[in-house]
Amino acid sequence: MKILKQLLLYASFTVLLLSACNRAEIPYENIQLANKIDLMADSILSTQKLPGMVVGVWAPQKRLTYLKGKGIADISTQSPVKPEFVFRAGSNTKTFTVTMILQLVDENKLKLEDKLSLFIPEFHNGDKITIRNLANMTSGIKEYTATPGFQSIFNSDPLHKWTSEEIIGLIKNEELQFTPGTKGYYSNSNTIILGAIVEKVTGKTITENYQSRILSPLRLRHTAFPGGPSMPFSYIHGYETDQDPNVYDFDVSTYFDPSYAGAAGAIISNAGNLKTWVENLVHGTLLSREIQAQRFTGLPIPDKHATTYGLGMLTFGDGYWGHTGELFGYSSIMMHNPTTGATIVIAYNYQNQDNLPDNFYRKIVKLLK
Repeated sequence: MKILKQLLLYASFTVLLLSACNRAEIPYENIQLANKIDLMADSILSTQKLPGMVVGVWAPQKRLTYLKGKGIADISTQSPVKPEFVFRAGSNTKTFTVTMILQLVDENKLKLEDKLSLFIPEFHNGDKITIRNLANMTSGIKEYTATPGFQSIFNSDPLHKWTSEEIIGLIKNEELQFTPGTKGYYSNSNTIILGAIVEKVTGKTITENYQSRILSPLRLRHTAFPGGPSMPFSYIHGYETDQDPNVYDFDVSTYFDPSYAGAAGAIISNAGNLKTWVENLVHGTLLSREIQAQRFTGLPIPDKHATTYGLGMLTFGDGYWGHTGELFGYSSIMMHNPTTGATIVIAYNYQNQDNLPDNFYRKIVKLLK
């Protein structure tokens, strides 16, 4: 019996040893690189005094999987950021909206060279603007958030429920800023219009289209297009400055109705879902090869630091493609390199033009070279 017990103990020890060896052989265990990302993240939290962040870096060529929440998700309770928490993804929404437009092109329900006037006849100079111009930010249409009409309502009633028709009404009679197709200019108006076109062509709401065309097929269960200011799931609170311009302590998570951003910026998601999405986005999982190939052609947009803004996605000329997102209280970036397989997703729960996640992203890109 004593010998049998010794044999059983030896066998158990052998299994544990082999398990340990197997774990050591699993790729994606680059502790040294993970530590460097940790140090950079902690330094940004400290020096910029931002409440919190989520950082995800998946780099198979460097044997790295890194996903962490850092800092505070809710100042009032001092609860920490968890990596699975959702946040407002801002203009990353544009990648979803334009993808649905391209799906409709694949389905022969519209063409990239169709004129805007075909869908919104009353739009001034709509016969000069194509669907392609709207999708790659070359339409010349003014930014609706800069109009006095928008700012008046937005400032007096932050919970105002906006419709795409109302937003389009703010800019449909305005002169174009340049001849469509000749210049890149980032305007949220473009994607609001594309969202309205999706609804008109399909006869379904933008929410229904997101769900059936993208979220359900890719099982993005922590991504949603909200119908109001409330946040689904466990979420990271978003902050802006209030009395002290150096302190982010004004909780704006549900202060505004996100309908003001609509199809251009209202989607909610988390880092894991955005990883899945940006990888499928760049590889064209939901589109034909012919249409996907056209996504990578466009013009530079200097104010976004984009060397190319293609059809609903951008690049900084570093081999990565994806998008950035900014909304009151939140800023984020999701990028994927189709050559190396690396993906980077970063979200902050504040918005500061001098310290966007783009800066952190560039540092990580250098680490991965």
